[in-house]
Amino acid sequence: MPENTQITPRQAKILAAIVKENCETGQPVASKDLSEKYNFGVSSPTIRNEMQALEKSGFISQPHTSAGRVPTDKGFRYFVNQLMDRVKLSLKEQENLKREMMKLQMAHMEIGRRLSKMLSEHTSQASFAVFPEQAMPAGRQVSISGISNIVNNPALPAEDAKEIARFFDDIDQYAEKMIQDYGNEKNPKAFIGKELALSKNSDYSMIVSGLTLPSGKKGVVGLVGPKSMKYEKNLSLMEYISKLIGTGAAVAILLIIK
Repeated sequence: MPENTQITPRQAKILAAIVKENCETGQPVASKDLSEKYNFGVSSPTIRNEMQALEKSGFISQPHTSAGRVPTDKGFRYFVNQLMDRVKLSLKEQENLKREMMKLQMAHMEIGRRLSKMLSEHTSQASFAVFPEQAMPAGRQVSISGISNIVNNPALPAEDAKEIARFFDDIDQYAEKMIQDYGNEKNPKAFIGKELALSKNSDYSMIVSGLTLPSGKKGVVGLVGPKSMKYEKNLSLMEYISKLIGTGAAVAILLIIK
């Protein structure tokens, strides 16, 4: 999504801080919070003025008169596209993921379920995997996990949680389109709020990544959660999982997929 609105370096730093704080707490962020926690080198009134400018430009909004600000879809998108630094997974995290991937040596129909479960556990989001069906060349096997993470997430309003549940209820009908749209994606992509065209009433986020299996067939894995999810960590994790499968690090697991 192109950003035509100009934003100053200081405003960019403040926006990044608002996104990170909102993702950590799920709550609106006040200028006082930023002044106390971040060293911007300016006064609280200056931070308030910059937040007002960001609000006027549509990057943040004020949900209640006396509350702080929260990022808008535009603010989250600018953060993901322009401001976010990918989190480098620690060696321990990488080794844990490798070990868990190697545990997936089982019947084909179990792989998607185990992979989606692993993703939901590592991200605290809901997840899904769409794999080719072994017995039916044109069929798709859809596995989901982590719905309880959505139901129990205080950052998600009840109506948004219900909408995500409806998305998962209907995910079978989206499976083929997701393979067509995202199966060839080499890098994970984030869809924020209304950007997610699959679901007409979406006000949440989805991160999706394509997979190329050893057979050459395409698969897709994805995470679904609130717009205040931890994009840096989740995008990095999805990227690492895709590389493990795509580069052959998980060949011992996936050779059973014909």
